[in-house]
Amino acid sequence: MQPCGQSCQRSRNSTVHHPRCRVGYCFFLLALLWSAKALHGQNNDTGIQLLQSQCLDCHTGPNADGELDLSVFITQRPLVKELDTWRNISQRIALGDMPPADHATLTGKQKESFANWYTNEIYNFDYASVRHPGYEPVRRLTHIEYQNTIRDLFKVDIADVTKFSADLSGRSGFENSANTLFLQTGLFEKYTQSAEHIVGRLFESTASLPLLEAKQKLLAIENTQLDPTERARVIIRRFGDRAFRRPIQPRELDDLLKIFHSAFQENGDFDQAIQKPLIAVLVMPQFLLKVESEMSGIHPQKISDFDLASRLSYFLWATMPDNRLLRLASEGRLSEPEVLSAEVARMLTSKRARALGTVFAAQWLGFDDVGIRRRQDPIDNPWCTETLMEAMRSESAFFFYSLLRDNQPVHQLIDARYTYLNEELARHYGIRGIEGTKMRPVRLKTTRRGGILTHASVLSVTAFPDRTSPVVRGHWVLSNLLGTPPPDPPPDVGEIDEQVLERDDLSFREKVQLHSKNPQCAACHQEMDPIGFSLENYDNFGRWRTRQYGEAIDAHGQLPNGQRFTGAAGLREVIASQRRDDLTRQIAKKMLTYATGRQLEYYDEAALRKIVETTRQDDYRFQTLLMAIIESYPFQYKQPYQSASE
Repeated sequence: MQPCGQSCQRSRNSTVHHPRCRVGYCFFLLALLWSAKALHGQNNDTGIQLLQSQCLDCHTGPNADGELDLSVFITQRPLVKELDTWRNISQRIALGDMPPADHATLTGKQKESFANWYTNEIYNFDYASVRHPGYEPVRRLTHIEYQNTIRDLFKVDIADVTKFSADLSGRSGFENSANTLFLQTGLFEKYTQSAEHIVGRLFESTASLPLLEAKQKLLAIENTQLDPTERARVIIRRFGDRAFRRPIQPRELDDLLKIFHSAFQENGDFDQAIQKPLIAVLVMPQFLLKVESEMSGIHPQKISDFDLASRLSYFLWATMPDNRLLRLASEGRLSEPEVLSAEVARMLTSKRARALGTVFAAQWLGFDDVGIRRRQDPIDNPWCTETLMEAMRSESAFFFYSLLRDNQPVHQLIDARYTYLNEELARHYGIRGIEGTKMRPVRLKTTRRGGILTHASVLSVTAFPDRTSPVVRGHWVLSNLLGTPPPDPPPDVGEIDEQVLERDDLSFREKVQLHSKNPQCAACHQEMDPIGFSLENYDNFGRWRTRQYGEAIDAHGQLPNGQRFTGAAGLREVIASQRRDDLTRQIAKKMLTYATGRQLEYYDEAALRKIVETTRQDDYRFQTLLMAIIESYPFQYKQPYQSASE
């Protein structure tokens, strides 16, 4: 088998091996034969035998070519378990780059037959037959969540997580993914040190005024005549209720009181003794981990109101529930539709909801890398200051949060005519009249800026450190923003050859186009390159330019469907008008992934489609999308562990 047509976009320093490389034609033969037999169990063995004779010699077992074991793939039921693979097959056939050029081309009737089969068997699959809310496993708080939770628990920003090992993003692309948030021994030691430091600072004789006020609130009780034990009981119960995000259990309270008794009997000092159980709370699993109520049985069940409060607060705020959420949960009212809707609206007006921009959007779109993994050498580029990079991140974070807070249509993410600037970032953009260091909303009068695609943060993370890359930017738009990624490149296709880059008789665009004429790459490049070239007026740190390498920049593009456009303004119009559903689906998919703290599975497709449809019916409004996620089956229900593990 020959390699199928793939994109040759890859990371700068690594080789990406496509898990489905060189098997596209085999997939097609299998799908076509299944389609011809209507997939109703009629003579399916013929298709399996053909696949075995043509492909399985190279694609079977742990050492299968392309790391794809076809013998396993064809036995998966339902077929939608491999939904992304089937979508890729459908996409490649529609683009005409599958089968490979050295195989017989498909007739129009064959393509129609496959399209009909795909629609009937994959797209229109009855997800009611696999209704499953997913299982949200126990996971620890991310470092951001831990820092925010400590802040809101003590009413003072006191936690220092700089000594913690960095959180990793899982397959979901988010740091709150349960499959990466383990509680290692080394990290637990850091938690213990942090707890001792936090509580110790509150009780220091030289504590600052904010710390003294936090201590007074922590120890305040109405009945000052209580004996030390009862006083400790009141303080620990109140603290435990908030720290555990649900009522502290009698046994938990008794164990913590024993810690207090032991310390109090040793020295008779109440302040010293009460510190011990407070420290203990901060290292208990009930605090460090997101532990939801245990469920019995095997069938999906609705989560408790306390679990709903935690899911809400860590989704919208990246921190613990406030007193109002916990009170409504204790009353059993939070899950009432009208109450829930009102609480979401209230939460979005809180400053804590900015976490949807600084955490969710930053990790989804990647602009949290600016200033950390993506920066310029300050010696050669003195303009690239820490304050500029902070402003770049803030622009995108404030902008995304404002779309949700103001309930804008989702396409405003692409074509909004305002942004957030301060003087330094405005100067970076060549915009006059902005003074001071404070970020503020600015109505744009230029078509050079507008929407996330023209933010310097995004433009910098979609470029190489020393130059732009139309391929990288085009791939980013298709993958991260629209959720329709081209396949990975074949393993033997690299970046632009150095000899091509050094040719003085070619423009940069011509050099990329020459590289993209490779038959293995052309089909995907005709999707990616026009998008990337339309953003070439922005350098690798988002500054506007009209020339590159001494030549005028050609920023026009043409999509495979014949659609022509020019520059970022034209690209914005194409996406906002023609790809709105793709954009909506991608936002919903990423937001649902972040909200549940796990990678979505094939059985989440029904919920995802319902969220998109609900959003579409209300003019694609952001808050409608957000509320549809909160009301969704995966967010409100949970699969008990016993059946989930099975």
